[in-house]
This record gives sequence, structure tokens and C-alpha cells, in this order.
Amino acid sequence: MAQPTTKGGKLYPPYGTAAENDAAYARHVSASHIALLPPQINLHLGERKGAQVQDTYSGEWYWDCWRQGSKFNLGHRHPAVVAAYREAIDHVDSGAWALASGYRARLAEKLAESTHHALSGVTFGVGGADAIEIAVHAARAHTRRTKLVSIAQNSYHGATDLCLSLSGISAHHRERYLVASTDVTMVPFNDLDAMRRAVSRETAAVVIEPTPAQGGYPVPAPGYLEGVRRICDEQGTVMIVDETQTGLGSCGGGVVWQYQQHDLLPDVLTTGKGLGGGVYPISAAVMAEPIWASYTQDQLVPHESTYAGTDIGCVIAAAVLDLTMDAGFLARVDHLAQRFTDGFAGAPFEFSQIGTNMGLRTQTPLATAVQLLEAGVLVIPSGSDLVVPFRPVLTLSDEEADSVIALVRGALG
Repeated sequence: MAQPTTKGGKLYPPYGTAAENDAAYARHVSASHIALLPPQINLHLGERKGAQVQDTYSGEWYWDCWRQGSKFNLGHRHPAVVAAYREAIDHVDSGAWALASGYRARLAEKLAESTHHALSGVTFGVGGADAIEIAVHAARAHTRRTKLVSIAQNSYHGATDLCLSLSGISAHHRERYLVASTDVTMVPFNDLDAMRRAVSRETAAVVIEPTPAQGGYPVPAPGYLEGVRRICDEQGTVMIVDETQTGLGSCGGGVVWQYQQHDLLPDVLTTGKGLGGGVYPISAAVMAEPIWASYTQDQLVPHESTYAGTDIGCVIAAAVLDLTMDAGFLARVDHLAQRFTDGFAGAPFEFSQIGTNMGLRTQTPLATAVQLLEAGVLVIPSGSDLVVPFRPVLTLSDEEADSVIALVRGALG
């Protein structure tokens, strides 16, 4: 049996071979995962730095253009994020949810600032599903209604019962876990007439991604999101915008959140994934003052969660916001996005794009993902449409971006 190497006195990697790794995983975590995961894309992440990851057994390096749903917006182990983590762990731990943490307050201030203080109330969670649960609880507390409207195609909001009932791509899970809800109506993206028919005086909230990430980031039709906002206003319905996979500067346009590219303000903004810089789980629901007041009134903590908004997580997320709210960083994202627009011009494939969030249109998503991986570019098909989400890391240099572009064009050309 091959033996793991040691690094820093610890076993690294945990198993000596890929076969041993997968056998243990199948035995104790999920046999179906191993059986269903195509072997061609079954990487075993070892070293990771910046925009690249290494397979620990083959030693091959890959450009990360999956970004795991924007968790790695800033790349892997960004120096400022790692430094914030190290500093925090020297002084604090997770803290206590029932006490008034200054670290939590400071991060909430920064999140409010990211919306130009238009949304000022913040409740923290651990993951994106937490943030959606919080947002829906707040909407129901405010409106005293139960009905919800979400998007049918390619939407995804998390894996709790509520979030599965709201997610267009989760029909299989709804059937398997018996979590379909009569309180939820799903409508097509970019269809204002369907949205108008679905939303009524019984609707507590519309839950919507500004663009469905799992659908490869289709561009919202002109006036669509503004139209959803008007419909919500007409019916007294809360508009919840889920920016877990679109925000934190990744959408370009010189703004932190995609909704800021449009003439609207949501009632609740949710974020997660990249907020933790790829090293610590944290999420948040950022609310307009009336919604937040209804949610938090006469309660010590409306969302009781041991690891929601921990002191360590808040220190890390504050460092992430300091990076992503910087005007120079946002301008750099625009430059990078344009470089990919120009680099893919005339390529023999179609793609959609909002900033550095893209989707490669293909009749064979898995085969396309394998082609790219063989060329040294890591992507994972969404499994819900004829598209491969393509998310280059926001911190690429021009030279690195050009290398990725050349590899993609070479693989698919």
C-alpha cells in the first residue's frame, strides 16, 4: 500500500492513492457519488493557489474556471484572506451567537455600505440556504403571508426543504424527499406576464436570482428585473434577490451586486459562498429597514445558529468586502471580463456573459467539460441545461487570462 506523504507533521494527502481515497469515500460518505462522478473529472484537490488547483495524485495543475459557484471568486488562499484568518485565529474563536459581537456589527456595517446603506439590517447564516431561510422568514413576518414565487428554469437556492421547494433544478430532490410545497409557484425567467399572474395579495415574497447561475448566466431582458420590482410593489410583496453566485464584484459594471446594474432596489439581498473567501463558511441576508424591523422586533436573535456570523467568519468576510468594494478591484474585474469577451470573439461556440460570470452553450456539457479538463481547465457542468458554467477567478492577471482563453479555444476550436 502506498503511504501518504507528510507535510508539517500531518498526513497529506489523507490516503496514499486515488483508489484508496475513493474506496473510503464510497464506504463512509457516498457510494453513489463515486459511482456517478465521471472518472475523467474526478480530481482530488491537493495544492491550491491563486487561480490554480493541483490533482494530488497526478501532480497536474488546472486553471479553476468552476469557482465552485463563486466560492472562490478571489482564487484559492488569497493572501489577504489567509492573513485575516491567521490574525483572527490568534485572538478569537467562533464567539457566542447570543452576545452582541463587535465583529458581527462591523461586518454588518460593511454589508450595508456595499448597498450604499439602502439596505441596513443584517442577519447572518452559515451557508446560502441559511440566508434564503432567513429572508423568507423575514418576508413572512413582515407581510403575514405564506405564498412564495420563484423561477422555474435552472434556479438554485440551497438544499434545505424550503430552498429545495424554491429551486427550479431540484425537482428530483423534491420528489425524493417529499418536500414539494403548495405555497410555492414557479414561473419562467424573463417572463413578466407569468410573474404578474403568479404574484398576488397572498404572496409574501418573490425569490429570484438576477440571472440563474446554473443556466449559464443568461442576461435578463431589458426591464425584466425592474418589472418584477414593480409587480412586487403593486402587491405589497417582498422582493428577495439571491446574489450568492452573482455578487461580490463578479458581475462587473463597477458594482458589488448585480442588482446595482439595474434601476431597482430589492427588499432583501442574500449572499454567501465567496463572502467567506473560500476559507470559512458565512452568509448573510441584508434587508431594508421595515423588513428587518418586522423580523427582529422583540427577539433576542431571530435566527439562532451556533456557527452563524462567528467572530472568525466575520473577520474574514470583512477582509473579503474590503477587497471587493475597492474601486480599483471593480475596475480590474471589468477589464478582465472584457478580455474574455474579446478573447472568445469569433470562437466556434456560443457563450453568455455577465462580467466574469459566463456560460458555454453546448449540446454535450459533460463531453465539453472533459475536453476542457484534458486541456488543463477545470469546469463542472450544471446538470440542468445544455450549458457549462464558466467562471474564471476574478484575480487573474492579463497573462493568466490569455492562457486560459487560449486553452479553451484550443480545446473547443
